[in-house]
Parts: sequence; C-alpha cells; structure tokens
Amino acid sequence: MPTRQSKICFLGIVGSVLFLSEAFGTGASLSSNDLEYYKTQNVIFSKELGSYFDNEKPGYHSIERKNALYLVDALTHYPSPHDNCLKEMFLGRYEKALESIKETKVKTGAVVWNIYNLSYVVKTSEITVAFDLIRLPPSLRKEGDEDLHKNLAKKMVELCDILFVSHIHGDHADSFVAGEFLSQNKPVITPPGVFVKEDFYGRVTHWLADGKESKFVVPETDAEILVRIYPGHQAISDDAAVDNNFTVITLPNNITVAHSGDQSWNDDFKWLDTVHKDVNVDVLMVNSWTAFPDRVAAGLRPKIILPGHANEMSHSIESRIPFWKSYLFWQKSQDRVIHLFWGEPYRYDRK
Repeated sequence: MPTRQSKICFLGIVGSVLFLSEAFGTGASLSSNDLEYYKTQNVIFSKELGSYFDNEKPGYHSIERKNALYLVDALTHYPSPHDNCLKEMFLGRYEKALESIKETKVKTGAVVWNIYNLSYVVKTSEITVAFDLIRLPPSLRKEGDEDLHKNLAKKMVELCDILFVSHIHGDHADSFVAGEFLSQNKPVITPPGVFVKEDFYGRVTHWLADGKESKFVVPETDAEILVRIYPGHQAISDDAAVDNNFTVITLPNNITVAHSGDQSWNDDFKWLDTVHKDVNVDVLMVNSWTAFPDRVAAGLRPKIILPGHANEMSHSIESRIPFWKSYLFWQKSQDRVIHLFWGEPYRYDRK
C-alpha cells in the first residue's frame, strides 16, 4: 500500500514532467546535455511504471493509478517518443501479457487483457478470444527486431482460439497475425474487404453485420459462442466512413463482451441506442474517443467499460489520445470505467 509520502512524491514527479513538457511549446531549444537528461529520466520512469502496475496493484479508481497513467501520457507525448526506452517498455508489456495469458487459470468469469491499442484478449475456462490483435507497430520496433515481434505474435496466437478484426486499418488488422491464426486452423472474422490482397483472403470469415444472434462453434475447442455483429462504421470525414464490425459475443459461461473497434459514426446510433434491448453486456472494450461516449454507454449499458486506443504511437503527438483525455471522455460513467495499462489484466466475475 503506497504511503502518503510516496503519493506526494509521485504527484510531484508527474507535475514536474508535465511542466517540463509544456516548456517545449515556448520555442526553447534543448542542448545535447538536456536531451541526454531526458533520455535517462525516461528510462527510470518507464521502469518504475512497470513495477507500479505489476506489483502494487493500485485500486482501479485510485488517484495513484490515475497519476501513474498521466505519467505514461507525459512519456508518450515527449518530443522524441520513440526512444529505445519507450520501445523497451512497450515490448516488455507485450511480453508481460503473453506470460500472464499463458499462466492465468480461469475457473469462473473472464479475464481481459489490454495488449496494445484496441488489441484485447478475453479468456474463460473454455475459450480464449482475441480482438484486433496486432504486433506492436513499426514505430515501436527496434531495428533488427522484426523476427522477435513475429515470434511473440506467433506465441500469442497459440494461446488464442479465434480472432475478430473490426476494420481495415493497420492498427487493428495485421495480416501477419491473421495469417498465423489461419495457419493454425483458427477462425478469423472480419468485415468484407479486410485482407483482400492477401493469399489467405478466401479463408477469412466475413460475418453478416446485421445485429442478429448466431451460434458459432469454435474449431478445436468445440466451445459454442453466440455472436452478434452490428454494422458499425469509423468516420474518416464528415460524409465518409469505413465498415467497422461492432462485435458482441456471449461466451460459453454466459459472460457477454462487446468490442467496438473504431466506432465513431453518428448515423449508427439508430442501432447503438438499442443494443441493451438485444443483449446484456458485461464488459465493453471501446475506443476511448468514440462518438458521444455517454450515449454509447447508455445504449449498451455494460457493467464494466474498458476504454482503449490511448496513446496510439503510430499517430502524431497531437492526435495521440492521452489517458487524461480518456478520463474526461468517460467522466459520467467513471464508476464503471477502468483504464488498463498495456499488458495488464482485469478479472470480471458477475456478482
């Protein structure tokens, strides 16, 4: 349990980093010694963050957790956010998730891991489901580490039974990962057009996004899941959008999870407003910046909300949504909102 003194110290560190980050907007230049200082500081902070989330197990709504995530924002919005120490931190979190998924035994309920971005893995005693699972993006891979990231992805696929991909964008649809699922005879379910240029396209399952419930028996496991895929969209301009599967799955133990993909198209509220009439959602994995978060929460009425897509490192600094902004987006639902650090699990068991 952190002491009051450690809390004050931690808050002071966060404040210092945020204050210094603000200084970069004044036009002040940094010397080589300044830059070296920041590199050293970032190494220390990134290591401490891993220790904090893995060992102290802070309460999900504690001020300590919130400020730890704000410190993450400071590191990921640093003018050189792809320094090796940040790459090592993200790699370490991916490896941590891999180890945790492998070692975690689930007897009741479900355990959900935030791998990266909107990559989630949900595990029950009967089945392990992956959503938008990708490798870390090229910007977070050290030169020469391509084989390492491929091997990690292969190991992750070995632990999962089925992959759902929400839409075509590369931070959600990874052809290497999808190919690995198919090579292991595990289903990959996407909207039409995803992976269309790949040799394995004919083996991809293109589910009709009509919001109707269908049974699906997952090969190898013989686990039966109930699947509803709603016809979602990600807005890419005021008058254009890409198909985005909004997937709701009832697992064999009757836990229901929903994954939004990059849902952000206002016209879709004609069905989003009424999802709760179709199914009782336990856990919603959702892009933090979805259109009208409060309305999404009201339409699905989930017991728990896990916002994702924070600090997408392939995006520019100003469009890299920080955790602090996600807290603001979901403020009205804060009692059921849990922000996970990468690689961190959340255990859900219906009470």
